Amino acid sequence: MMINFKTLYKSKWTSIDKVQGWRHFEVSNVFKKKRVVEIFSICNSDIKIIIPIDYLKDKSKWRAGWFN
Repeated sequence: MMINFKTLYKSKWTSIDKVQGWRHFEVSNVFKKKRVVEIFSICNSDIKIIIPIDYLKDKSKWRAGWFN
């Protein structure tokens, strides 16, 4: 699956399992060369994590958009 880096920036994601207590995140930085993104929790913007872009493609871990 090809990644469009331009659409990845500011995209919204829901974690299947809570990450540091939260599930809803937004991409704040895309690091193309390292193939990772920095995401932050919508409910607590102090919580930021860096994850491989491939993790976002794993539907057992992440879903594009915000879901309950």
